[in-house]
Amino acid sequence: MQRPFVILSHVATHAVCEGFLPAAQRRGHPLLLITDHAQGHWRHLAEAGIPVDGLEILECDVFNPLAVIELLHAHGQRPLAVFSNSDHLQTSCALVAAAFDCPGKDWRLCHAAKNKAEMRERLQRLGQPGPWFQVLTPGTALPTDAPFPVVAKPREGVASLDVQLCRNAAELADYCGAFWQRQPNRALLLEAYLEGPLFTLETLGDGQRLQAIGGFDVTLSPPPYFVELEARWNGPLGRAARNAALAQIAAFGINFGVCHSEFILTANGPVLVEINYRSIGDGREFLLDRLLPQGWFDRILDLHLGGTLADNQSSNAEALVHYLVAPHAGRLLAASPSFRAEGEDYWVDYCALREVGEEIRLSNSNKDYLGVLRLIAPDAAALQERFATVRSGLRWELA
Repeated sequence: MQRPFVILSHVATHAVCEGFLPAAQRRGHPLLLITDHAQGHWRHLAEAGIPVDGLEILECDVFNPLAVIELLHAHGQRPLAVFSNSDHLQTSCALVAAAFDCPGKDWRLCHAAKNKAEMRERLQRLGQPGPWFQVLTPGTALPTDAPFPVVAKPREGVASLDVQLCRNAAELADYCGAFWQRQPNRALLLEAYLEGPLFTLETLGDGQRLQAIGGFDVTLSPPPYFVELEARWNGPLGRAARNAALAQIAAFGINFGVCHSEFILTANGPVLVEINYRSIGDGREFLLDRLLPQGWFDRILDLHLGGTLADNQSSNAEALVHYLVAPHAGRLLAASPSFRAEGEDYWVDYCALREVGEEIRLSNSNKDYLGVLRLIAPDAAALQERFATVRSGLRWELA
């Protein structure tokens, strides 16, 4: 029996259903997707028109690696590779891969990357730069020594959701009270606010070597919230600080698979603020798949099949991601539809993220996006000209 390529997934996403699954299908191995939302994946694949030949979907508690291991044994399956792109499943995936002697990540690093407090503690033990931090659990007293302003965020949060700058003790008390009323059992992480711009680092590793693929210079909304407004591929800030940023990721222990990390460029150099031990998301993974000469999805899956890193082939093209953010809450009365256009020297993709008639409730996170615009052009001038033309034609009406 031919051994399957196993993908663990939580909810059905564009990255999994339209990126990684087709890339895995191209390998010609039997493909097994294990999820706790089987119907959601079948529905997404059908709506996206993705062929399902050779695909089997099984359902179980993917957050429990023992349940996944037992399911595979019960079906007589010994995986050839085990992969997940879910933020929440990296630790589970690493344990399952280890159980079947498949290439994979260190589960301890996956757990440390996902838990922001443990990430900070690990960096501190390793002598790496980092801000003051403290974990708050429901019912504990607020700190009296916090170096305001501080950033408050869920300890295992994602997507800038519930991340807020608190300038004093009163604002922190209000934030904590409101957060724990909504989510009474979740822990919070407080961090000293770092002054400086944000940039990302995208890396690949084969267990022996870690490679910087590139990164985005990111424009954020003004505090107290941190919503991404725009991201420029291989901007000047990230390029200048890339070697120092890569050294911090390597010191943390990241050395296998794909990793998306975020840094603040302070007056004293870059400081690692977040590790997402999976591919960059929000549609930027599809931008990279088109932009990079070696692609993106295939390169990542090759590593989980035991492949080694090839020398990185860079692209001279310019790329930009621009987010259209709802300015206020309300009902969406009109909006530009999704479209894609390309020519010999450009590629434009606009994805509408909300439907007309939908009620918008602001969360002050990237959940507030109305749409995302992605562009590739041969140089900075051509990119800016194309962006100005396309952006001026996008319309929406929010009651």
